[in-house]
Amino acid sequence: MNRRNFLSAALAFSLAAILLLKSADLGEGIRRGLHLCSYSVIPALFPFMAFSLYICKSSAADFFAAFLRPVTKLLKIPAFCGGALFASLIGGYPAGAKCINDLVLSGRLDRRTAGRMLCFCVNAGPPFLISAVGISVFGNIKTGILLFAAQIISSAIIAVICSAFAKKNFAFEEKEYAPCKNGAALAVESVTSAAKSCFEMCAFIVLACGALELLQGGAVFSALSGIPVAKALFTGFFEVTAGAFACKNITGFGAVIAAGAICSFSGISVILQVASAVDESKIPLLPFIVSRFFHTGITAGLLWLFFAFYKESAAVFAIKGSTAEAVLSASAPAAVSLLCMASLFLLSAVPPQSKKEPLLSRLKQRFIKQ
Repeated sequence: MNRRNFLSAALAFSLAAILLLKSADLGEGIRRGLHLCSYSVIPALFPFMAFSLYICKSSAADFFAAFLRPVTKLLKIPAFCGGALFASLIGGYPAGAKCINDLVLSGRLDRRTAGRMLCFCVNAGPPFLISAVGISVFGNIKTGILLFAAQIISSAIIAVICSAFAKKNFAFEEKEYAPCKNGAALAVESVTSAAKSCFEMCAFIVLACGALELLQGGAVFSALSGIPVAKALFTGFFEVTAGAFACKNITGFGAVIAAGAICSFSGISVILQVASAVDESKIPLLPFIVSRFFHTGITAGLLWLFFAFYKESAAVFAIKGSTAEAVLSASAPAAVSLLCMASLFLLSAVPPQSKKEPLLSRLKQRFIKQ
């Protein structure tokens, strides 16, 4: 038996012993993770993730490619990447990475450009920041909007910086492409892909919450117990949702700044999910991992500047949500799900993409009698 096998066996034995001896603590952490998933993560992420994945796969991407052409031109990325760029803003962490992975596998996008896009196309979606963090954590929808705005500005800054050192290479853009499946099949594929992504995300959340519960009595957590900011950042380093909810214990505007930093970094669990999503396309991950730290610092800096220079206006973000906001948050997931499913139905009716025929003409042909 070589040394590596012995160490692996010893580690597995030690882990099994910890799981057996601390099964009660582990179960409590898993229950907490399941609660976060069922009440916050899935209602906020699933509808928008399915919607964004469909945009990337269907002919609806033509519209966003044309609409975002000035932005893609500025960032030195092909125009057809507009759908992936839009998906990264609304779909949640893995949505942008999955769309970029599909573009590389289809031969339309080179790996170097894809690696650069990962630096600014992996973001928390607005439902997560506004509903799960803004309302559930801070009880204030305005805080969620502020977090989303800070993250978008941070991503835009990183995108501009990355594009400044990039070479314009649009050789792949000239290749003609059309979806090989009809709209209904793409809708089903998008929903199942979103369900798989949500399941993977929840699995990481449950695992991270269980591991963090085991560490509660350890030396690290004992040292951090009196420092809520450090404890939240330590938790968020591993898992973004648990870290954001840990910001409840922080007083003042520091709670919002810490939550913004945690959501921009995204946590080790999301980084592993992104690595899994792009594993087949072999997109380089080093630029993406480095960008996470810059993303964290820029978002935290933007939020600090806001609270420092707009003290009177920023005071409203410390106010807990009213009863009206609580009622709105309770019905928001259902409303979002209904809107997204209706959008998927309308998009599935669009005929396959044609190079000679624009999207608007195809919509008229389908819905308006000639």
